[in-house]
Amino acid sequence: MELKYKELKSRFAMEEFSGATATSIIQEFYINMLLSNLVSLIKNDADEEIDITSKSSNKFRYQANRAFIIGRIKIIFPKILCDLSELSVIEKLYKEAVRCRSQILPGRSFPRKKLKSKGRSHFRNKKAAL
Repeated sequence: MELKYKELKSRFAMEEFSGATATSIIQEFYINMLLSNLVSLIKNDADEEIDITSKSSNKFRYQANRAFIIGRIKIIFPKILCDLSELSVIEKLYKEAVRCRSQILPGRSFPRKKLKSKGRSHFRNKKAAL
């Protein structure tokens, strides 16, 4: 869940709305969600294809590169909506995603560092409730 939020916030620039009205902001939100779902569909299909075609003698497992797919879909999708490109470019993107893959390295999680308190906590800037 946190990774999806990070993807929406940083890769799709969800906080940087170009519109000023509530309607335009809602439209941008939904188009970003559509793009995110489309990227997930392409990545899942590419991952299945990579698993099927991978050799058992490989040292590492591979997966489709999500950042690559996001970068390409942000260029392709507006062209599809404006009828400047056909839907077949999504099939080409899928084939490129199968080819452009990254390694899944096992044991890549690191424990979080515990911060020591410095003796004094921050004061809450709230009024006393009476």
